[in-house]
Amino acid sequence: MRVRPWALLGAAALVAALLPALPTGPVAAQAADDARITVTGATRMYPAFDPTITRYAVHPAPDGSVQVDVTDADAVWINGVRDEDGTATFAAPAPGDEISIFLQDVSGRHAYALHVLPPGFPTLSATATGASLQAGSIALTLDRYDGVSPRFEAVVDRQGVPSYTRAHRERVLDLKMAANGRYTLHRPTTTPGRSGGALVVLDDRFQELRRVETTGLVNTDDHDSLLLPDGSHWLVSYEPDPTTGLVDSVIQHVDASGKVVFQWSSAPYADETVTPDNADYAHVNSIDVAPNGDVLASFRHLSSVFLIATRAHDGHQPGDVIWKLGGRDSSFTFPPGDTGPCAQHAATLLPNGNVLLFDNGSTSFFGNLCVDQARPDGPAVPRPSSRVVELTVDDTSAEVVRTYGPADRFSWFMGSAARTGNGNVLIGWSADQRTIASETDSSGATVWTLRDERVGDGAAGTNAYFSYRAALVPARDGFDPQVTLDGPADGASVAVGAVVPVAYSCTDRGGSTLQACDGPSGDRLDTSTTGTRTWSVTARDGAGRTTTLTRSYTVTAGPVPASEVTSAPTPVPTTAAPVPPVAAARALPDLAVRLRRRGSWVGAGDRSPLEQTAVTSLPTGRAAKRTMALRVTNTGTARGRFVMRGPVTVDGVTVTYRAGGESRTRAVTGKGWRTPRLRVGESVRLRVEVATTTRAGRDLVRLPLRASRRGAADRVVVLVRRR
Repeated sequence: MRVRPWALLGAAALVAALLPALPTGPVAAQAADDARITVTGATRMYPAFDPTITRYAVHPAPDGSVQVDVTDADAVWINGVRDEDGTATFAAPAPGDEISIFLQDVSGRHAYALHVLPPGFPTLSATATGASLQAGSIALTLDRYDGVSPRFEAVVDRQGVPSYTRAHRERVLDLKMAANGRYTLHRPTTTPGRSGGALVVLDDRFQELRRVETTGLVNTDDHDSLLLPDGSHWLVSYEPDPTTGLVDSVIQHVDASGKVVFQWSSAPYADETVTPDNADYAHVNSIDVAPNGDVLASFRHLSSVFLIATRAHDGHQPGDVIWKLGGRDSSFTFPPGDTGPCAQHAATLLPNGNVLLFDNGSTSFFGNLCVDQARPDGPAVPRPSSRVVELTVDDTSAEVVRTYGPADRFSWFMGSAARTGNGNVLIGWSADQRTIASETDSSGATVWTLRDERVGDGAAGTNAYFSYRAALVPARDGFDPQVTLDGPADGASVAVGAVVPVAYSCTDRGGSTLQACDGPSGDRLDTSTTGTRTWSVTARDGAGRTTTLTRSYTVTAGPVPASEVTSAPTPVPTTAAPVPPVAAARALPDLAVRLRRRGSWVGAGDRSPLEQTAVTSLPTGRAAKRTMALRVTNTGTARGRFVMRGPVTVDGVTVTYRAGGESRTRAVTGKGWRTPRLRVGESVRLRVEVATTTRAGRDLVRLPLRASRRGAADRVVVLVRRR
């Protein structure tokens, strides 16, 4: 294992410079045969490794490090750098960094990414049960509302793996993609004299571009907003009225020049509230603009959805309420027993004229908010269940035509529902913490769910993370991959014919996963002729973004140091000679042991058992242990696997074996542990720990170790001496 600080990845590139370069060409999204990516130590990863899943999230260890282990691959590259054993430790990766892993096998190359999570981020669990899932990622504002836990802005894929996270302790709501193609969300205002929040516009790297607040008002509310392609914006405000002492819900439309072109207030409808003791009598929480410019607005504390005219048409003037769906003065009747909308959120007009909304319901514990449509002027009543509902509205009546999602949920506040492009409905469950979000198809069947793993299936009342809304956003990547060149330096001079390795690495973030990190052929400079030339490295991600860095060097005539001379090939005899038979290609094991971290390998290059003996010692009179490394190298002419065997206990000495961060003791001491498939010249290592007790027996204990394959075997004997 090599400790590889994030900022010093280039040092690892120097170690790998003389190894084969990463092959070029497209990277498949399939895993190598039998390959496995895990994290070790205190690092945690989700989801569990699956060959078909290319992106994973990792929780660093408490010290901030991330330990990665890749096993059973023919070849491994970590951040574009060839890695000998597939094991690496990153000392302090920053939240949002991604560790790139390339695997190689007979079927080609495969790219994976590990996204480093910020401290406290939940472990998310996703389940997909249908083939009709809408493409895209999910934008969330995760919170636990306990006043202690960090809050997060996040965009996650359908496995719950983020492409973007930001930890904070503010009130942040409504992360989504606006109609003008920009990410938006609401953060607290920083403008003196104002209250509420500000609509924050983000670029594709989630950097703040600008802030938008209401014009001529003191508040910008954070429940909803719209940025339109024409450059205009719609905002809502909770505006205090000093005369009435109430807080009016205000809807404002401002054009691209900054002129207020429409403004509406709930003040005339204050007596329709279902919360008469609350100054926030209306509580607007969503707006939607129809193709003709009318505004559909949801008011939680009216338990009603209004359609409001913004221009003169069909006998209506700007500001007129065309109809009210539910509440104390509903324009529509409902079937017996149906209260209509109750404390609802996220009301939208569908292309067929129906209304889709997240219908929260209410209980007396949190305050009854439903209106008994048989007695609309009577006391508010409870309905302790939530529903995602699509309603038809005609001249006089409203009727449920379809519900979406499970019927056993109750989210007493927040929540969202939105129709996706393929006709599915994406639901954000908010206060019902069993599920953060889910998606249902047009038949109402759930095809995808996302939850915080703190909550078991069917559990309720757990303080898990949830989101104000769940919004579908495009799975797009605004980050260019990064290339680091570690050597040789720009403008270096080298001798003609010299063997000069190059060292480099590549990283990426943004969700599309690094796909290639390509340097000079053989990872060496071309020094065949004199002159000035360049070398370059190109990184490419899954979104097609590329970054290329180039350096120049000069090849000069002159003496070449002996250490840099490349041996000439042995000339082929020109005289006829008998041609010996060609031996069948086979893999051959070469077993070696190293007793100290920087010591020599005993038995390397020697397959004679009599000459492969290593001697170590342990103190007597107390329990003691020693760690050593065991290595098998394929010295044959074909790639293959080997079976490694060794003892577990010998006369008071206990031996344990680890490889790739996992215990291999049971396999090694049983039928034998099968190594990964090794190419010619490749190696794999085992970490061997020898331990004794105070009652250990003989002063000299013999530990035979063996690697074999189809009749070919190599042995090393470790003698443990008690002193």
